[in-house]
Amino acid sequence: MSGSPPPGKQNYQGGSSSSSDPQQQLISRPVQRHLVHVYLVLAAMLGISAIGATTQSPFNGLIETGVTFGSAMGVMTLPRDNMFRWPLLGTYSLFSGMSLSFLIQQFLYMDPSGTLLLGALSAAMFIFLGLSASATLANRRSMIYVGGIAGSLLGLLAWTGIANLFFFGSRSLFSAELYLGLIAFSGFVIYDTQMIIERASAGIRDIPGHAMDLFMDLFSLFVRIAIIFLERENNNNNRRGRRRRRDDDDDNNNNNNNFNRGWRSFSSRRSRF
Repeated sequence: MSGSPPPGKQNYQGGSSSSSDPQQQLISRPVQRHLVHVYLVLAAMLGISAIGATTQSPFNGLIETGVTFGSAMGVMTLPRDNMFRWPLLGTYSLFSGMSLSFLIQQFLYMDPSGTLLLGALSAAMFIFLGLSASATLANRRSMIYVGGIAGSLLGLLAWTGIANLFFFGSRSLFSAELYLGLIAFSGFVIYDTQMIIERASAGIRDIPGHAMDLFMDLFSLFVRIAIIFLERENNNNNRRGRRRRRDDDDDNNNNNNNFNRGWRSFSSRRSRF
């Protein structure tokens, strides 16, 4: 029919358009409201997680891992209209934060001022917000392929991590896993953001589920950035320690040389007497 639009990708308003249609880049108001709600819930989850991170657990992470996994499965499997998903989402946020308490303690041990921890948090938030914003402003589905690449890379890293744990024990390989994992979860931020827009455009406006997807991405980014920061700070401390010991050894050698020269001078004067 002459009045029907040409075949192509659907835009965010639910119509159909070609890839060159500028309307394809627009997001409808209902989807915009959904994104606002998702990011508000994400902010609340981060606040609850911060409270959990200040709680020191006596269970060495075992209870936290079990509760986090169980609550996440509940949020994902329960029907979207089930109100019990909201307390499960809060539980997931709280125990996710509690699982970070040991990592936070390591940060504060190495830098009691908290500057290092603030730097890791700022870096994770900057990367997350930048990638999520770029995925929101990009053309529809233009970055969804990133999810396949990130998933393949994450699977490769999982097998590499197992092999490194049981067979190699290489710190260089561990560092490479951290950086590659950072790249993989950066890809998941882009993928999940565009998938949330796609699902919301199709009428699937699952605020708890979508907020949890983004929280997982941000959580994974922060953990890897935090470990990278700790590794770098530890290496800097080791270098400063070696330099300090080397300077102390040089000072001791200079003192010994001065003592030996003074003793030889004193001995020569005594021999003349």
